[in-house]
Amino acid sequence: MQDFIIWEILLIVSILAVIVLFIMNMNNKKMIAKLTKRVDDLTSGGDGKSLEAELDQIIEDNRRLLDDSDRNSEDIRKIFERLKTVYQKMSIVKYDAYEQLGGEMSAVVVLLDENDNGVLLNNVYSPEGGYVYTREIEKGKCRHELGAEEEQALAEALKR
Repeated sequence: MQDFIIWEILLIVSILAVIVLFIMNMNNKKMIAKLTKRVDDLTSGGDGKSLEAELDQIIEDNRRLLDDSDRNSEDIRKIFERLKTVYQKMSIVKYDAYEQLGGEMSAVVVLLDENDNGVLLNNVYSPEGGYVYTREIEKGKCRHELGAEEEQALAEALKR
């Protein structure tokens, strides 16, 4: 009788093992079906050719973007170099060259680049006519002696 009970227990354990394995098998089939669908979606177009073509296109686009980025960086560097010599600082001081005239008809204009190099223009208005004088400015200094208005205009431009 005892042998019969052992055989019943073995039979029940075997049936339970088969049921568990059957459930696991069904679950694995569902997972495989999902993965197969995902792979099919990725490789649609015949043996993965479309995925390969798309990856090739992405790589080519990436190369093109890197080349463009290098060119843009070089262009920006050149622009910044050129900007150093563009007049960036400016000041205007209006004044009366002759007290009896009034109206501040004369003016000093200073134009400087990033390195404080540039030009000073002094327009002096008088009853006999107008005169324009220029002075070269190098590193914020002028080789010639400057008048009070010229000094003021240069100082204002250097502050900017």
